[in-house]
Amino acid sequence: MNYQISITGLWRETFAAATTGMQLYLPIAAAFVLLPGVAIELFGPALPKTPAELTPNLVFSALVLPSLIAIVAQAAIVRLAIDKASGIDRSVGEALLVALRLWPLLVVALLLAAVPIGAGLLLFIVPGLYMAGRLTLAMPLVIDGVVAPIAAVRRSWELTEGNGWRIIAFTIMWAAWFLALSAIAAIIGGGVATALNGLGAGAAGAVISSVIGGVVGALFTVFNAVGIALIYLRLRR
Repeated sequence: MNYQISITGLWRETFAAATTGMQLYLPIAAAFVLLPGVAIELFGPALPKTPAELTPNLVFSALVLPSLIAIVAQAAIVRLAIDKASGIDRSVGEALLVALRLWPLLVVALLLAAVPIGAGLLLFIVPGLYMAGRLTLAMPLVIDGVVAPIAAVRRSWELTEGNGWRIIAFTIMWAAWFLALSAIAAIIGGGVATALNGLGAGAAGAVISSVIGGVVGALFTVFNAVGIALIYLRLRR
């Protein structure tokens, strides 16, 4: 019988590991998640108000490009988290070099995983969530073992047998927590922007509001990547 993940235990371990290594992880997330997000929000094209206004360029700039950049942060943090838990000393620069070197393979692996996940989401959502749980380990498998993308997807499916729903439940818990934080950040950012706008500093208000929201996104990247690394460490064999 496969090892059964404890969601509450994994939650506690992820929180502890992420907070103790935050001085390593947060600068990476800030550079590859927060700053690109702020730049796109402030200087990129305005988001459409209706679906009819959505264009391929908007999809690329608002969704695809930030996701491609964020892969570097996620991969580097996963690398560092695996090393930290294994007693291996690796610098942030070394982890980033690993992530950048493997970035093409990671993109291919994640795209391969996205196909069944997307198909499952179209089938009443639930199958897609299950597929997402089963294919979560594609990234750490590439990062840790330099496994080819197809092999990484296949191996993730094997390693997560019996834990698909636990993994997705854990991910949803983190997402819900940070969604609540995002709502709070949006309220605070909106208030700051309104106040500064009233003082004639609307540009500064927009920057501060964007940064507040970006910080929450960067923190989610850290906790999610550390969680994936810990799941991988418990299930690899």
